Amino acid sequence: MRRLSGGIVRVSGALNVVCTNEKGRTVPEPLAAQLALVATQLLQRADELVAAQLRVTGAIGSYRVVPPSEVQPSAYRNVVRVVCALRGEDHLPAGVAADERETGRRRALQGIPGADVLTAYRSCIALLRDEFLRVAQARATPADAVLLGTQRIWRLGDHYSNEFLDGYREAELDLTRRAEQQQTILLARLVEGTMTTDQTVAAGVGFGLAADKRYWVLRARSDGADPLALRRRLERAAGAQDTALVGTYGGDVVAVLSRPITGELTDDVTVGLAGPTGLPQLRAGFAEATQLLEVATRFGHRGIVDRDCLALRLAVAKEPELGKHLHARYVEPVEANSAIGEALLTSVETYLTRRRSIPEAATALSVHVNTLRYRLERFATLTGADLQDTDTMFEIWWALQYRTLYEPPI
Repeated sequence: MRRLSGGIVRVSGALNVVCTNEKGRTVPEPLAAQLALVATQLLQRADELVAAQLRVTGAIGSYRVVPPSEVQPSAYRNVVRVVCALRGEDHLPAGVAADERETGRRRALQGIPGADVLTAYRSCIALLRDEFLRVAQARATPADAVLLGTQRIWRLGDHYSNEFLDGYREAELDLTRRAEQQQTILLARLVEGTMTTDQTVAAGVGFGLAADKRYWVLRARSDGADPLALRRRLERAAGAQDTALVGTYGGDVVAVLSRPITGELTDDVTVGLAGPTGLPQLRAGFAEATQLLEVATRFGHRGIVDRDCLALRLAVAKEPELGKHLHARYVEPVEANSAIGEALLTSVETYLTRRRSIPEAATALSVHVNTLRYRLERFATLTGADLQDTDTMFEIWWALQYRTLYEPPI
């Protein structure tokens, strides 16, 4: 005697079936008797039906990596389940569900696509259903009994295919989490510069990293999405890439890509983008992307920003001493000596951003042109600035950008 999983006992070449009774259903005794006779005949041909299932799964290309000895227990369980279902005992012991989950997990770990897993299982159940119909027809089983038996077979097929797929999905999620963790760890080491080029290539071989290629580095942040949700958005926006390492880092999302992002991002996302750069310069690229992100965030920029977008503002960020000097010259006198200092500074900044057009700036500020002229004159009086001199106007712009970066108004 040899015990198989799920309540199946093999004795001298035959199968004895241990099932639990179906509850809550009343079936006319003649129908039950007819189905039991067909079930017994199927059980007697269990070895033949198992072999037929092995041929079905063997015809699916991805299943060639699975030894027949692994498929055989599942095939026996399928026969037993059909027999139990036809007898009205379609709930096998709890261990059978666990067996199916474990089988699903193994198929995921073996790299078999989920669609193939489902096809294999349903094809085996369909084979047993067709054999049930053939035997029932040969025995002249009444139509009512045939319909009931078919319904029972499909019910059990749906139930255990769900168990099977649940196990598959659990393993798939585990594999995905591990891959994401590996990416995150590798990314952290790349952007922190803790590996040599050779170590980087060796560690990143599965992700397409190569010493002779150049890469784009980005750091992204969102006002409305958590890092994991933002990571998914960036992966979608990146599209197909030769190299795509994406992971979370310090509350943001970091990526190393073989080409820049071209997909659309939502309005709450800011991305600092640096590159292209070689592997040895990834750390420097990450530092640049980080600075771009920080500067863009302080200035309220959204979307993808690079050096071309923020060239002058990056200069302001890199020269804080100069900015402090100009701030003391053009901003502090206004704040200290005018009750409407904030309005004066805002008016000057708007005037500059509107190409020094008083009508356009007044419209943007929703004030009369004469009000704007007064504010500009008042600013010039307080600072001694000549608003017609280009060099002076650039110094004022620099001072106002420094104020935005380091002393944002309350």
